[in-house]
Amino acid sequence: MKFDIWTFLFQIINFVVLLFILKRILYKPIKEIMEKRRGLIEKTIKDAEKTKKEAQELKEKHQEEINKVKELQLHMIENMKSELEKEKKRLLMEAEKEAAKIIEKEKALFETEKMRAETELKDRVINTVPVFAINLLKDISDEELHKGIYRRFLHDLGGIIANITAKDSASVTVDLISAYPVDEEELIELQKAMESHLSKKVTIDTKIDKTLIAGLKIKVNDMVYDSSLLGQINSLTLKLKDTA
Repeated sequence: MKFDIWTFLFQIINFVVLLFILKRILYKPIKEIMEKRRGLIEKTIKDAEKTKKEAQELKEKHQEEINKVKELQLHMIENMKSELEKEKKRLLMEAEKEAAKIIEKEKALFETEKMRAETELKDRVINTVPVFAINLLKDISDEELHKGIYRRFLHDLGGIIANITAKDSASVTVDLISAYPVDEEELIELQKAMESHLSKKVTIDTKIDKTLIAGLKIKVNDMVYDSSLLGQINSLTLKLKDTA
């Protein structure tokens, strides 16, 4: 092939003209498009970095909030444990106090029941004494024992009459209750002795009471003198009740 220099130059000129035309027509718009695209990419990158930074800050803030919540939970748990321990101690103290009150109450109730039982037992024993003594003395007493008690009564008559507060009257009525019948001579002797001590007319009303077992008792106005075995048993029973 033969090389044609003019053709070659013409093609070069055409190419240069084409480049000039393309530069004038396409380069500037393409460049603007590229600049805009580069700006958009840079903006996108900046926005992405900003979003990433914000996300990191939000994550750190969120983590900080989580840490605060955990610390608050731990603090609340510790406080709750402390309050529960205090409440446990308080309940234990109240339970101990209540138990002590119950124990004291039960002790007091026990002591009361004990005293009541002891009192009942003592009363039963004391009430049994006269019954036992009466039954025993009924079996061993007789009229001879009765007369012995009567003679002792006559011997102590002076002291007995000294305690009689007779009313201002010319006579005195004496009730004589005896376990056995009193002989006429004994009644006269008793009447004279009392008239001598009282300096008054004495009337004696007699009555038989076998429950006296042996001995007698007299009533003058408001005074009663009992020298019977039953009276002695009753006196002993009263002393036992007073000293029990």
